[in-house]
Amino acid sequence: MNKGKRSSVPSRVLAMAAALAAITPAVQAEESSLKVDGYLRQELSWNLLNWADTPGYDDRRKLSMFRTTVRVNSEWKATDDITVVGKFRATRETKTDFLRHLEKMGANNYGSTNGRGDIMDLYNEAEIRELYVDFPLGDRTKVRFGKQQVAWGETDFFAANDLVHGFNLTWRSFLEPANEELRKPNIMAKINVDVPELDGGVEVLIRPGWDRTKDIGTEIDIYGGRWSSQPYAGVDFRNIDPYDYKNKEGNYRKVTGGVRWSGVAKDINYSLSYLNTFYPSPILNASSTLGLFGMPTTPSGATTVGRSNTAGVAGDIIYPIVDVFGLTASGYSNLADAVFSTEIAVIKDAPYQILAATPTPISQAVAPGFDGIKRKDVLAWMLRMDKNIAATQTWLGTEKPMFFSMQLFDKWIQDYKREDGLLNSVGWGGRTKEHSFLLTGIFSLSYDNGRVRPEFVIGRDITYGGGFAVPSVTMELSKSLRWKVEYDKFWSDKWRDGTQCTYPNAASCDNSGLFGYFHKRDQLYTSLTYLF
Repeated sequence: MNKGKRSSVPSRVLAMAAALAAITPAVQAEESSLKVDGYLRQELSWNLLNWADTPGYDDRRKLSMFRTTVRVNSEWKATDDITVVGKFRATRETKTDFLRHLEKMGANNYGSTNGRGDIMDLYNEAEIRELYVDFPLGDRTKVRFGKQQVAWGETDFFAANDLVHGFNLTWRSFLEPANEELRKPNIMAKINVDVPELDGGVEVLIRPGWDRTKDIGTEIDIYGGRWSSQPYAGVDFRNIDPYDYKNKEGNYRKVTGGVRWSGVAKDINYSLSYLNTFYPSPILNASSTLGLFGMPTTPSGATTVGRSNTAGVAGDIIYPIVDVFGLTASGYSNLADAVFSTEIAVIKDAPYQILAATPTPISQAVAPGFDGIKRKDVLAWMLRMDKNIAATQTWLGTEKPMFFSMQLFDKWIQDYKREDGLLNSVGWGGRTKEHSFLLTGIFSLSYDNGRVRPEFVIGRDITYGGGFAVPSVTMELSKSLRWKVEYDKFWSDKWRDGTQCTYPNAASCDNSGLFGYFHKRDQLYTSLTYLF
């Protein structure tokens, strides 16, 4: 991602749009049909706690987000067989006092000449979300070509197989329930071939490498913004470890893709897949030389991958390409009166940050994880049960049974050795364990013919501790107007204390896990959506 260019429409996307128009046959106006819909949405959020990493500033009750979004979806049926779909989104935010304070602290200041950047470059955008054409090839084959989203998986939260695309978690993090709003679309050809003789079909994905750099990998807030992880508010890490999208381990121009078979066997829906894709989590490629904070340029002890040395003084951020072998299955159980689903993914050579037995001076001075990368095969899996609970009609007066979903996630590292020093993430000292279990639950109610929908989402990190709870209610004010109010609560017994993690103790002074990253980040969120 380049500072100041989030709102631009790249020339390759415009070229693709022209190509789509060129391959669409000319038709008479009366033979075509155009459908347009979308929404206008206003979103606001407030901090509910005083952040631990904004000294001298009281964050409580400060407006953290004032976001206005317009989304337009169009579908043009050019002929009986050819359809062109376009989805466009523009977002503008107001620079609140809280965002202005983060900006003064240094948020999004990478590349600035005066040490101050414009934090609004992180949030304001106008983009073509999707633009593709659907057309058939014979009786069994359908082709979709263009910028699009493809979801491979069964999970609501932490993906195992849904790794075709990365996600943008800088403005809303993982709490946004509509994955299509966070997912980064890519320019691809998707080919579906029906095989009715075997009760299934084949789907082939080819991504030719025409995307922008910012469309690759899952983007977390390393810029010091609203969803930066504690204790790094106001810290733009690109100043010491910028992105490297051309690294040989994960060049954004490389052709990627996959193939999936989906079918039905004795009332069980299943799929088998292979995917060659960018590892979703950003990985810190540590510098092999020193030079940080006036240190002499000498070997650091870390091994840089994909190039002779890194673009930044401490390293750079890469998205290595991995192979993923996946399986999904779902079916209804009469005994439990519930739908059970599973998702399994074998990720070959998944990259992990490491904490060396003798940490590099950069790790000792900055944070754990600047010691290099180690690859491990990982078996990621999920089990889910979806069930309607009729008792809530009596207990809680709901108009229909409550929808309940429970999901258990795990990442099982193969050939695990504690002495490898694997870390959950760069910047925190929490050691990765052989299994990483996470349990989530969704309770969804309905009143007044679906016009009032309370929901409660809860998650518990079984392995590392901590969790989250998100109670919310969505109200249908009219046919076109929706209002949602939500409380985002996080907790953890372990978090990184930035005041104590200083040289030479920065490499090993904490054990924070996932929810330690969200320490003091509780928020009140509301949105008002007008559908048209």
